[in-house]
Amino acid sequence: MIKEMTLGLVVGLAFGYALQRGRFCMSSAFRDILLMRDFSIVRAYVLAVLVQMVGVRALGDLGILPIQVVPFYWLAAPVGGFVFGGAIALAGGCASGTLYRVGEGMVGSMVALIGYALGTAATSLGSLSGVSGLLQQWEVTLGGSDPTLPGLLGISAWVPIAVFVLAGFLWLRKGGGRVYSGGWGWSLTGPVLGLVGVVAWLASSATGRHYGLGITDSTGSLLYFIVEGESGMLDWGSFLVVGMPIGAAIAAVSHHEFKLRAPGPARILQQLGGGFLMGVGATIAVGCNVGHSLTGVSVMALSSMVSTAFIILGVWTVSSLLFMRG
Repeated sequence: MIKEMTLGLVVGLAFGYALQRGRFCMSSAFRDILLMRDFSIVRAYVLAVLVQMVGVRALGDLGILPIQVVPFYWLAAPVGGFVFGGAIALAGGCASGTLYRVGEGMVGSMVALIGYALGTAATSLGSLSGVSGLLQQWEVTLGGSDPTLPGLLGISAWVPIAVFVLAGFLWLRKGGGRVYSGGWGWSLTGPVLGLVGVVAWLASSATGRHYGLGITDSTGSLLYFIVEGESGMLDWGSFLVVGMPIGAAIAAVSHHEFKLRAPGPARILQQLGGGFLMGVGATIAVGCNVGHSLTGVSVMALSSMVSTAFIILGVWTVSSLLFMRG
């Protein structure tokens, strides 16, 4: 447990610090494309994925790192992804965005986090577990290959990696965009998050958990530990989740950006409901924007790529209803 706690907290602190300094939230990233035609945060996201894509695959090929991917449940991935995407638009932040905003002192995000934990626990262990079980009945397998894009195409992983890196480079070199006042631009945020992601794979693997950044199951496990006192539910990811808001708080306090802020009652209820649906959607899809969009896409897992596409669709659908009705 000491190893899990130490490595989880260290990575969580670094992850939370980087999220706060880069104002990195995928709900904002995907919403800004629709509402403002601003790709700043998306550029940071693409960079983070490309850094992990190269780094994790290289470590895997060298035999340093076992690479595991999420199973591809062909119905659960789009349904859960869409629910999660709509929910983060309601909650005003994705899983990572909610956690770093907790560290900034935003009460609404604290409420959304509580809802997220409740939704995760209800769908994985509680009254809604039958829903996830129903949607996760149908799994796509590729014979002896992992359910990834290279496995589907029957080619070396380095072929699509080369294509993605080249396409990403050509697109990113044209980018300008906003820079968060007093914080990091996308050209720094992306590589830092990508490197944190690679280190997360190594740190997690050292504890027997062969995956990178991911917070959905760990958030539900933390709630179960708090309620039941069952320490066996805690793992590397649990301490990662604990460390994230602390790292964000360190960043916010050190840059004079920490301040307790609370929205009105209606907004609080919306964020609680949005947080709960985040937990439901992430559990159905077997991952949130961190486990799928940031980590799973970097290893080209089919489940993560499909889930991310539907997360974006969910964000756009609910954002258009909330902000574009007029």
